[in-house]
Amino acid sequence: MHLPIVVLNPFVIAGILLGLAALAYLVLALYFTWRFRERPVQAPQGFRPPVSVLKPVHGAQPFLYDCLRTFCDQDWPQYEIIFGAHSENDPSVAVVKRLIAEFPDRDLRLVVDASLAGPNPRASNLANIYKAARYDILLVADADLKVDRNCIASLAAPFVDPKVGAVASIYKGLPYGGAAAADFGAMNISDWFAPSVLVDVGLRGIDFVFAMASVRREALDSFGGFDHLSHFFPDDFALGNLVAQRGYKVELSPYCCDTIVAEKSFSELFRHEILWQRMERFCRPSDHFMSVITWPLPLILALLLPWPTIIGLAIIAAEIVLRIALHYQVRRTFKMNTPAQPWLVQIRECVCFFAWAFGLFGNRVKWGRNIFTYEAFRKLIADGRNIGAASHERLATTLGEK
Repeated sequence: MHLPIVVLNPFVIAGILLGLAALAYLVLALYFTWRFRERPVQAPQGFRPPVSVLKPVHGAQPFLYDCLRTFCDQDWPQYEIIFGAHSENDPSVAVVKRLIAEFPDRDLRLVVDASLAGPNPRASNLANIYKAARYDILLVADADLKVDRNCIASLAAPFVDPKVGAVASIYKGLPYGGAAAADFGAMNISDWFAPSVLVDVGLRGIDFVFAMASVRREALDSFGGFDHLSHFFPDDFALGNLVAQRGYKVELSPYCCDTIVAEKSFSELFRHEILWQRMERFCRPSDHFMSVITWPLPLILALLLPWPTIIGLAIIAAEIVLRIALHYQVRRTFKMNTPAQPWLVQIRECVCFFAWAFGLFGNRVKWGRNIFTYEAFRKLIADGRNIGAASHERLATTLGEK
């Protein structure tokens, strides 16, 4: 049986076009992941500014103590860590108090404040913490991040350049608890999320930050700080975006942290991934739709296999080979200790695709204790931008009067 080179069928043509787009993405992902190298950053001689680490906490997962403790043992001469919770009864408070007792020589403090500056609880927590911060370089990090002793040094070093307003640290997945679902979830973060960020930064530059970032106080205050960010979803993305809008540089640090993945079951993991995809659709609908090229395998198979052609089968084979190559490159780039699992790559891609597909539907998303419809969520995003525009106009007017 001789296969045709190509069939002029709309499904085959669509599959070929999608496959070529996916292959182009994978080539870029391999290149930018190969070019990036995780490493600590040495601050220039004589540049050792004091740093305020802001740590919002909520709930007490089994990994919380281990993650928070890594921030308490940093190779940096002067820093403070300010933990923040909305309630004294929050289980995380006991963990924080344990660390304060364990490190009496460190400047560790706890702020408990139920105030909500806006509808975003994380940013509201940070707004409360920020009032107690003393230093001009601020490091913001979620409670589920784990770092080594070079973290503060690496995220403070770029501020030797006065034009730098914020520094982002990309993260990779670290499975916790030994469950197979946690390993599977960590693969999504490391093999799909991290390379897609590197492609985005490589092609367009960076004007956003992630769950861990450092920011100059002057840049933060220029748009109203965390009080203003409490009106944005997600606030970490908005932080980098607003810093860039004020004319400061945002840099991607070569230093990478670990984010804990601790789902105990595949059903729990899949629900979380659908939620993340829906959140992405709510925040950036067009970007979410186009992200199909990062996990297209099931759709390519559905479009090309019913009418097998030489070109179609070559595209399928190339997509599989390049995705496995990226799996290995990610482990070299990010110095990952978890073993390579190339036999899981295609299964993982299919799950990513179906989470994306389910994320196309549904009109509700849970953020903290709140449940938002798509319309309400988009309105919050628009309101945050309008508040930012109004604040910027007021600042411009004030400067003009001066």
